[in-house]
Amino acid sequence: MVELDPRRFFSDTQRRILYLQAEGLCQRCGADLDMGWHADHRIPWADGGPTTIENGQALCSACNLAKGQTMAYVDSFSPRPFQGAVSEAVIDGIRTGSRDVTIVLASPGSGKTLAYQALATRLIREGLIDVMAVFVPRIALAQQCETGWMHRSSAPGSVAGLAGMCLLFNPARRFGMIRHRTNESPLTNPSEHGSGFVATYSALAINESIFLEWARKYRGRFLLVADEAQFCGAARNQNEDDNGGTKAGALVTLMHQHARHTLLLTGTAYRADNQPLILAEYEEPNAQGRRPLITHAAATYPDGIAEGYLRTFEMKLVNAAVKRHTVGDPSKRMAGEQTLLYNLSDDAEDLAEVLKEPKVWQPLTDHVVAAVKDKQKFHPAYRGLISCMGQPEARAVMRYLKDQYPELKVGLAVSADGAAAAQALQEFRSRPMDILVTVRMAFIGYDCPQITVVGMLTHYRDAGHLMQLAGRGLRVWDKMPAREQSCRIIAPDDPRMQQFLDVLRNEREDGLRQIKEQEERVRDAPDQQQPLSYIASAEATTVRAASNDVDIEADDLVLIEYAKIAVDSGEDATKLKKILDLLAVKALERPDTTTSPRTEPEVTATVHVPKTEKQQIEELKSQAAAAVTKHLYKLGFPPGCDGYAEVAMKVTATVNTAAGIKAAEIRTVAQAEARLRAALKL
Repeated sequence: MVELDPRRFFSDTQRRILYLQAEGLCQRCGADLDMGWHADHRIPWADGGPTTIENGQALCSACNLAKGQTMAYVDSFSPRPFQGAVSEAVIDGIRTGSRDVTIVLASPGSGKTLAYQALATRLIREGLIDVMAVFVPRIALAQQCETGWMHRSSAPGSVAGLAGMCLLFNPARRFGMIRHRTNESPLTNPSEHGSGFVATYSALAINESIFLEWARKYRGRFLLVADEAQFCGAARNQNEDDNGGTKAGALVTLMHQHARHTLLLTGTAYRADNQPLILAEYEEPNAQGRRPLITHAAATYPDGIAEGYLRTFEMKLVNAAVKRHTVGDPSKRMAGEQTLLYNLSDDAEDLAEVLKEPKVWQPLTDHVVAAVKDKQKFHPAYRGLISCMGQPEARAVMRYLKDQYPELKVGLAVSADGAAAAQALQEFRSRPMDILVTVRMAFIGYDCPQITVVGMLTHYRDAGHLMQLAGRGLRVWDKMPAREQSCRIIAPDDPRMQQFLDVLRNEREDGLRQIKEQEERVRDAPDQQQPLSYIASAEATTVRAASNDVDIEADDLVLIEYAKIAVDSGEDATKLKKILDLLAVKALERPDTTTSPRTEPEVTATVHVPKTEKQQIEELKSQAAAAVTKHLYKLGFPPGCDGYAEVAMKVTATVNTAAGIKAAEIRTVAQAEARLRAALKL
């Protein structure tokens, strides 16, 4: 016979705590709790469940009545083949016990985030996990994970105060909040079944004890997700703690030992330093000496095009004439000078120096502007992204754009600007803008499908890096027909960019291998004393274009661009080339280009930017502090006056007592709202 808790019902104090923990929302469907909400036992009281906070949850009456009934979950979510394959692979691994890791290789824009969020919902429904831990490389990606899935909102389209992808799933049973965490403890609320956290790899490395303690507490009952797992390096020798592996990679491996299952999502089979991924297995070396990654689900760039969620591309490659001047050979004590003339398309050894030349990066920038204006002929909300080598170069591009194109709305996001950079990233996604200039901030995980032009003014040539950068412009935007969208990439015409073009076209392993081998040759070359030499000059010259399946040489591209001006067309040159070839047009006459400028429609609507739980709490705390300051002014105590500190302490204590919590103790939005209400009543 089951021993029952003598206390059948929750006390008023317990109910108040459950309400605050749930932030006034039903913990199943997310609806606002009304006066008749139910304090429910997770493990039923009749089955021996204790009447404790840990076993309690706040439910609306409808969800409590439905609890325990057999339900058929009808979702509006229709998974892509890739997303469905991820779910089936993980479920198969868990049920058969054949493996505890699922490796997924997916191109940018394939929907990896929603894939693991949908998976978590299925695992919760089937009782296979209780919570989830997600790790990502950047704070912006962590914030997008939280707000993209579920956040409180009053914006149009929200349901029961909620917004996000969670609305695609039956509210009777779906995964709950995935909160962005850094060093908060606990990482997940013990009384909130079916929730999770998302943190950066950096936060994991800095606060490892908090995360490992959480993993031990939920041993065997959580899904571990390592997104963009190429950021986690594996040690070459498992017997050595520090032999090329990263700290984050080692810690993810430790957390994996406690997880029910681990999901690794990556865009590349190897890291940029040529190390294997953590927890991954590889096949025997192929003819090229590479060991193919063993994957359980994959989404390629061609898959995305075929299924309509990734765009085709056109790449404009800008060549440059370079002059290198050498002053003698110190090692041979020779005087004499030498000048070497060459094209960037033949030799990229001096690429970083070449891209610093205004006569190179300015024409590249001009091409980005022209491409953005082309795209805006189809929709005024389309915009461009320019990625630079470093912050000085980014600021120089920003100044050039403001001077030469004052009519454009241009944003700058560089890490040295701190919070201002994060704000610029948000505003670029939510407000009418034309171009964003950055270094690497709007990179992995930055989701702004209005970006249709990507300017690569960077010398990085790792294929994984370039694919992530190109991926910012490859995602299909749901405001326009998928088949009418394409991405235009503006880049230097150097040999390694040409290799990347092959990778982007065919995703060929040979292209990846060639880039890796070239990087290894440069890295492993012995140091030698070199003659004193410098780039005397570099100047952009010819431009050619290439798309998924068409090439246009420089001369033909000039003619097509003139034709575009004549008819005021924004189409990609490669698309027009295919049309002309189809019609067997052999030549084009240069038309008069003195056409009146096209009037672009104004975009005034702004997009609602969702806030994470942390951001909402900080905003509410700031409003409470402002209310206290306003009250002090009314009392005749402005900041800095005699007696201000003493009176401010008393007023703050009054607010704390009324709210039942201090500002430093606030952990939920409901607590912050309660304290704001108390401050406004002063």
